[in-house]
Amino acid sequence: MKVWLAGVGVWGRGLLSYAQLCQRVAGVAAPDEEFMPPKPEAIPARERRRAGLMINLAVTAAHQACEHAGADKQQIPSVFVSSMGDTDITDYMCRKLAQPEKLLSPTKFHNSVHNAPSGYWSISAQNRAPSTFIGGAGYSFGAGLLEAASQAHDGGEPVLLVAYDIANRPPFASVAPVTESFACALVLVPDGHPVPVPGAMAVQLDISLQPQPAAAVLPRAPALAALAAANPAAAGLVLLEQAAQLDQGGTAEARVELPAAAHLGLNIALNGP
Repeated sequence: MKVWLAGVGVWGRGLLSYAQLCQRVAGVAAPDEEFMPPKPEAIPARERRRAGLMINLAVTAAHQACEHAGADKQQIPSVFVSSMGDTDITDYMCRKLAQPEKLLSPTKFHNSVHNAPSGYWSISAQNRAPSTFIGGAGYSFGAGLLEAASQAHDGGEPVLLVAYDIANRPPFASVAPVTESFACALVLVPDGHPVPVPGAMAVQLDISLQPQPAAAVLPRAPALAALAAANPAAAGLVLLEQAAQLDQGGTAEARVELPAAAHLGLNIALNGP
């Protein structure tokens, strides 16, 4: 199955754009700074007051990727992926429901559903296209990539993939030690379909399945490796590192393996333009 990677969006500690991703891949060290929560102006003010970190991460990366690819934000179908959803809200709700007076914030309850980031994306982009939501713990990015690539390949139109997770606090941290907040987004274009705009990325992904789990591999760049080890959504950075190298005129071909389930792996050959 062949698709083209036409646009990328990222947000994490020291990694706030595709341009910064390329800098990290080239060996430029990330500044020693705290994580900066995104503030997506694309979300209308009323909804922005209700949005939490997970929503803001997902929406920011989604807009970046579409702008990079020149994709039509109003028309592009999407796949949203998170390993555990918004654990801040889950923690809040569990604590409230354990108290004698079980009073929940309507806003937090509204945002507790797994597809909340997709809903805010659709509002911010005026997008009414179909959207799919996936949760698969540590396999989430690979599972989401397989779903998005399959939709692009079979549907014959670009698809937006958005992967995101936030740092967990106890007690979630004891079972899912996510220590960094991160989001990335990819615009995938079917083989034979024109890349949305001149100047967009044009890295081909030739994806095949292998009936055994792929070993999780970290990127070579230290800053990217640190994020990939700290956040399930950042598992995609090993793929984006190779894609950025090709996009910046590197070697003509690369290969990446990603886990997509307990007994399924993705074998991905990357080819430059």
